[in-house]
Amino acid sequence: MMKKSLTTLLLVFLIAGFAQAQYLSTISGTVTFDSQPMVDFGIAITIPDTEGVALKWTDSNGMYFTRAYIGTYNLAIVDTFLYNPLSYDVKIDSLGQHEICDFELTLREQDAAVTGNVSFDGFGVETTVYFLKISDDVDLNDFTQVETHFEVPAIAKKWASYSTDSDANGDLSLGMLYGKYVLYIESAELTLAHWGAINVQKDMTLDPIILKEKKFLSGTVLNADQYDYVQILAHSLNSGRPYTAVPNMETGEYTIEVAPGTYIVRCQAFIEEHLYMVYYDSVYTSQEAEQIEVQDDVSGIDFNLPTPYVRHFTVSGTVTSANSGLALAGANLTFVSYNIYANLYNTYWVETDEKGDYLVEGTTIMEEDSLYGFAYAENFFGEFYDNKMTHIDADPIVYHADENVTGIDFALDTLNTENCFSISGFITDEDKEIVGQGQITAFTNATTVGVVTAQIDTNGNYAFDAVFPANSTVYLQAWGGYDYLPMYYDNKDTWEDADPITITQDITGINFVLKKKAPRRFPLAEIRGYVQISGNPKIAESLQGAVAYVRAEGATEWTDADFVDASGNFTLPAETNGNYEVMLTAKGCEDQTIQVTIDGLTGDANVTLNPTGIEDGKDIIVRNHQLFRAYPNPFNPTTTIRVEMAKTAEASLVIYNVMGQKVKTLHSGSLEKGTKNFKWNGTDNAGKQVASGLYFYQLKTRNNMQTKSVIFLK
Repeated sequence: MMKKSLTTLLLVFLIAGFAQAQYLSTISGTVTFDSQPMVDFGIAITIPDTEGVALKWTDSNGMYFTRAYIGTYNLAIVDTFLYNPLSYDVKIDSLGQHEICDFELTLREQDAAVTGNVSFDGFGVETTVYFLKISDDVDLNDFTQVETHFEVPAIAKKWASYSTDSDANGDLSLGMLYGKYVLYIESAELTLAHWGAINVQKDMTLDPIILKEKKFLSGTVLNADQYDYVQILAHSLNSGRPYTAVPNMETGEYTIEVAPGTYIVRCQAFIEEHLYMVYYDSVYTSQEAEQIEVQDDVSGIDFNLPTPYVRHFTVSGTVTSANSGLALAGANLTFVSYNIYANLYNTYWVETDEKGDYLVEGTTIMEEDSLYGFAYAENFFGEFYDNKMTHIDADPIVYHADENVTGIDFALDTLNTENCFSISGFITDEDKEIVGQGQITAFTNATTVGVVTAQIDTNGNYAFDAVFPANSTVYLQAWGGYDYLPMYYDNKDTWEDADPITITQDITGINFVLKKKAPRRFPLAEIRGYVQISGNPKIAESLQGAVAYVRAEGATEWTDADFVDASGNFTLPAETNGNYEVMLTAKGCEDQTIQVTIDGLTGDANVTLNPTGIEDGKDIIVRNHQLFRAYPNPFNPTTTIRVEMAKTAEASLVIYNVMGQKVKTLHSGSLEKGTKNFKWNGTDNAGKQVASGLYFYQLKTRNNMQTKSVIFLK
């Protein structure tokens, strides 16, 4: 039998200004359906003159009861999913009054019939499946949006919009209103709690719900009581959502329910503005962490947190003019910690005094850490420490707890603004939100300028002073911090597509719309790469502003990026072992995408880029269209074929068998510039299933033809 309740109506029952003794009136009633009392059925009672709502549940006789004061109350049923909405206004005129308000429920017509099956170890499971209606705005493909709803309810029956019981074979069926839902099955003796998400827009059969075997992973966190908050996370090497637990903050003991598998376990502990993170057993990187094999219950996964001392440090120095040696008063300096696992990207802003001196006062829980510093003054070039133009090659400023670091000086070059022009603009993201941090880097062929940087302020504005000579060429690269991908003008993803700016006057309105990185889980693995340019030994000069991107094989959006350093090295984070795509983009070179396999939580990506022959940004080269490897391969029942078009053009994508006979046309006609995914379900043009075996898929354009193979297995 289907049961339903809602959880979220819970607010204040006391009316401000009145003592409890003044609740001398009452409201009560009975809730019935088909003349039978409804047990544990919710009634929402809106309290007069407040925004408070009291939630009352019926007893075993279907009755509810609430105290009341003088005023008009609104009473409404909570379950408007299974039953037609029903509400009444009840007016209390005098103290001592008792009002009876009964509800006779009627079933609501449902939009769709939903069926499914729950199993464990190959057998059907008799259990209760709960469904919670969530906003239609939630993107079910974005786990960061969906999993915010994956919180174990105190009482599942009162949390859910719908619930239904599966039978002894594991089969379930129910009627539901159209919409998006979170699906939940409670943890049982042998099985883990199960979560999922569905979109009901028609009669449908759910994907099989296969419960996982439950095992226990436990241990103790010493000194947990000395931190503000501690969390243990068990990350499966098979990827996916980590299992988590919060230890008893007094004893430090914790237990996590996990599925059988191999795990990397980490502990993160927060104190004030700082985070201390450590892996089991007492190491600080996932690659060094001991991997825990869980085939039965595992205990003794202990952590010994250090006593948290929040200690002080200072950094001081002077900002002067490189040309005159004079102190620069009122210069602005920004210092950022790059150790996210200790100081959560703490940022410090200071200004020099009349002598050009500054002092940064900070705190840390690390014995040793580092800051990157940037200085800027009006009419001077800004620079990173030590005399570096970008954050990519800036020197870290190392400090220790309780240390006063001195002599971190900046000598800024004077701007040459004679017969030169400025560039300015505004930075937002795709959601039209202001991007209030980061920098814009200008790459120019003007020998008096070279590479210069402008900081993005908290209002999303940036401005280069008048330093660009007339008729010089400028490329702009935007970096908006760690949540965004680098972007090139005019809102281009790569150097190969970037638009040059020819300087003839002061230019305003050079705006950027930055793309957020695709959601990714905590990275356990990393790709270590090296880039070189064919026929060009000047690595440092050629790779200024070069970027490496990464995404899981088969994905369409980049999840992370890293700037290539002056030696040609880069490091990209990835979730776990598996296959990934890495793309390299550098000015004056063809973009290149390669396949990388991560095994043992590390992978190598060595790339040689080919120059395009672009000279001073005036020549334009069009890159080739690209056909990628199908994923998965071999496949059953579907595989995805990705095509990347350099420009909009007529194209065909056709499947052939080993005899060269056409099997399926996936596309024929104009194909827009950019990336497009095509799915093949192993059927021919008549909709019939093809035989197992080898097939070829071919992308054909006017001047290009590319062919790759794929295997279908029944």
